[in-house]
Amino acid sequence: MRRRKLLRILGSILFAATLLPVPARATGGDWLAPIDNPLLVQSGSLPERPLQAEITADTFGLALADDSVSRAYAKPSVLLQTDDQLVFTVTIAAAGPYTLAFDAAAADIFMNQPEGQLEVDGAFPSLDARRVVFPVFYKNRSDDFPLDRYGNEALPRQDHLVRWSTVPMRDPGFSEAYPARLELTAGEHTFAFTLTQGSLYVGSLYLDAFTPYPAYADYRQAHPGAETSGLLIEIEAERSSFKDDTSIRPVNSRSLEVTPYETYSLLLNTLGGESWKHSGSTVYYEFEAPAAGYYAITLRALQNFKSNFTVFRRVTLNGEVPFEALSAVPFAYGTTWSNITLGADAPYTFYLKQGRNVLGIEATHAPHAVAADRIQQALIDINDLSLEIKKLTGNQVDPFKEWEISDYIPDLRERLIAIADGLRADRETVLATNRGQSSQEVLTYQMAIDSLDFLAGEPDKVPNRMNRLSEGSASAAQLLGKILPELQNQPLVLDKIYIHSLDTTPPVVEVPVFAALSEDLKRFVYSFQPNPYQTIGADEGEIEVWVNRPRQYVDLLQLMADQSFTPETGIRVKFSIMPDEAKLVLANAAGIQPDVALGVSTHVPYELAIRNALKDLRSFDDFDSFIKVYTPGSLLSYIINDSVYAIPETQDFWVTFYRKDILDSLGIPVPHTWNEVIEILPELQRYGMNYNTPLSSGSGYKNYLFTAPYIFNQGADLYSESGFATGLESDEAIEGIQFMAESFTLYGMPLTTSSFYDSFRYGSLPIGVSNVETYIKLITAAPEIDGLWAIDLYPATVAPDGELYRYATGSAQASIMFAGTDQPEESWAFMKWWMSTETQIDFQQQLVLNYGLEYFWNSANLEAFAFSTIPQEHKDVILEQWRWLQEPVKLPGSYMQERELSNAWNRIVFDGVNPRVAIDSSVIIINREITRKMEEFGYLKDGQVVRTFKIPTIDTVKGWMEADDNPNP
Repeated sequence: MRRRKLLRILGSILFAATLLPVPARATGGDWLAPIDNPLLVQSGSLPERPLQAEITADTFGLALADDSVSRAYAKPSVLLQTDDQLVFTVTIAAAGPYTLAFDAAAADIFMNQPEGQLEVDGAFPSLDARRVVFPVFYKNRSDDFPLDRYGNEALPRQDHLVRWSTVPMRDPGFSEAYPARLELTAGEHTFAFTLTQGSLYVGSLYLDAFTPYPAYADYRQAHPGAETSGLLIEIEAERSSFKDDTSIRPVNSRSLEVTPYETYSLLLNTLGGESWKHSGSTVYYEFEAPAAGYYAITLRALQNFKSNFTVFRRVTLNGEVPFEALSAVPFAYGTTWSNITLGADAPYTFYLKQGRNVLGIEATHAPHAVAADRIQQALIDINDLSLEIKKLTGNQVDPFKEWEISDYIPDLRERLIAIADGLRADRETVLATNRGQSSQEVLTYQMAIDSLDFLAGEPDKVPNRMNRLSEGSASAAQLLGKILPELQNQPLVLDKIYIHSLDTTPPVVEVPVFAALSEDLKRFVYSFQPNPYQTIGADEGEIEVWVNRPRQYVDLLQLMADQSFTPETGIRVKFSIMPDEAKLVLANAAGIQPDVALGVSTHVPYELAIRNALKDLRSFDDFDSFIKVYTPGSLLSYIINDSVYAIPETQDFWVTFYRKDILDSLGIPVPHTWNEVIEILPELQRYGMNYNTPLSSGSGYKNYLFTAPYIFNQGADLYSESGFATGLESDEAIEGIQFMAESFTLYGMPLTTSSFYDSFRYGSLPIGVSNVETYIKLITAAPEIDGLWAIDLYPATVAPDGELYRYATGSAQASIMFAGTDQPEESWAFMKWWMSTETQIDFQQQLVLNYGLEYFWNSANLEAFAFSTIPQEHKDVILEQWRWLQEPVKLPGSYMQERELSNAWNRIVFDGVNPRVAIDSSVIIINREITRKMEEFGYLKDGQVVRTFKIPTIDTVKGWMEADDNPNP
């Protein structure tokens, strides 16, 4: 158990009278001007208000912070690290709901938000108190968008902004309109706040009585002031001052109604859309009000992402929600840009102080929060009910068997009706927020309700109709799983923001018909121009690099190289999107190949290298020292004899994914070996569940990615020591192949899994082995099981001597240099820069900052991956599994072994052929093809060895790395 620092306030704070109502705080604070220092620190102060309980940092018993961040705050502050704890006592004079807020600033960290938890009197006062999330702010490094070499605007770099703000304790999903409420009784209470993640500056804490937001009329009465006249402040929405979610980004719109606009260049002229849809994601705009008084706010917005669906935004001014109506401002579906004034036909006006003010616009699904919570509870109830039924039936589905299931679950009908009735009420709420218009969400609701009503009509037939309850794409559970993220996602795109006097109308953009036709004609003519991002050829003295990735990656690469690599080395680089990876051989034959290619699939380098198309990277003196950032086994498929023809760029990982909630409910431990997997299979299968293996996915062809680990973990080699014959004849290899087949024929693992991600979410496959693709989907697109799953190492094979082996493949993408380059030294300098730890960290951080975790970059550079944005416990598992990464060696004719290994598995599993017989027939075919290809490439002649072929191993690569550490004297 990690040691905690217990920090107690010297005395308690006594309330002399009943707490007075105080407006609840919102995310943010009263924003002040930025402080000029390299950390981009901004200060915040508390608004003038009758606070009831302020716990200042100088009473914590900690050494006060004294640095640029703490000096930007007007009061004493402390710096908390993970596991630090603040303990204080407060005497409450009157029972009731209270809110707790922090003056806080996230320390200079990357991405991972500081988190904590709050206990009151030794227990969590609510579920929300288990996870208190603090914002991390970011701002563009430059106010102007950089231009790429083709004149199109690119996303600017984003920097962490250490900014003080008053942060109320809210629910971790930011789904509620109000801060979290603490129900406290009268008397003394002990509060303990523990920082569970990150580093956090903390100033004063505030315990206030909870009060709803005021009505608009009350807000006006509380803020006396005059209406302004003739004033108009125009803000381009894409030029935000700062934000708390890096995935909110400027996007290009080709609409003539949007400003700025350019026919022949792509401008980042709007903000948001699909990148601004998660609750709690907030963008802030600082502006100067020329005079104190009342102003209206108009947003030029478009919501054409979700048909007949209303999305919402929470609006704050200077850190506060001014009145109730702004806690969830609706934006209806539309197909054209509109000027939407807050308050619509009866516009609201807001009191602004003269000088700097801050407008915050936060995505929120608060109007759907109750519905989302009910769906999550309904999914739990359906899964529990499904498990109860399967425990009784043994998961036997027989249409001719009749069940009296209601004798064992007498309230089955009532439970189904209760779930359906709750969903029916939520359906009406969603319909009302959509102004009575039916949407896809409403239709899906109705389908789920119909299934539940149908099952409730004949409860004894539910065991034979589980496809309507929890299994299958049309089941109630899976339909509700589809609705949940749709209710939570709130996409909206903004063009402009107007802060204006009520007597001043913001300009309305009207596009004349002839102007639109003229623009369409110009675009049509321009479309015949070649795409500059795919043009072939570079200028004299310029390295040409083809990238097998989308334009977002190419733009960022070009920007980083122009800003870093070229100034440091004087070497200019031109990046192009790779026309077609499959045609690299043809490009080389035609003499139009680039100097370097990035993002190349792992099977391509060998096919090019064996034909002398690639440069041997080991010919560079510093190669052996450079590759220390890699896992030794990741290089094996790029080695021919003692030459290396590619370096890994990204790296896959195969780990065990498991549902904590389901395994706990069944009392099943997480298996760490294949023997333990086999032990839990009967219990899983008894409830209609199973264990997923990589072999269950994909087509009928099983390549080395799936089959090789079974060979490696038995201690077998794929080839003979000389490389001129297969190694599948060994007893160890046969044992691996036999287990690979018996996993399905004997132990009943699923032969095919159309989508492990979906099956994992819905609980039919609560555990199994999968890769980075599943991981990214789970962390970005499975909110309904957030916190309910984890990962563990690949199951180990137990050797006769008790040793555990977890070898798995890790094929992803690689970087190559063509042999025909006339700038080998410059190209190698570029490749080293690209895969250096510093560049990889910068690249992976900027990808996530600009586009979100959907663009998670699984760098093959181990040092860089350690700085990735995923949870530390996940990184620890992945890095440990990568110690067992082993790529299959390639040699002339190895493709036939890969194919025949798959064919043997199919014959054993589907035709019932004995494993030894299946392999013996394959060995003849494999050896014949290896011999033929070895003769073609000059290693054999008339069956005799004329040139030796070296089979590389992990020890081979380790030897290169270690030799650099201990050079010969």
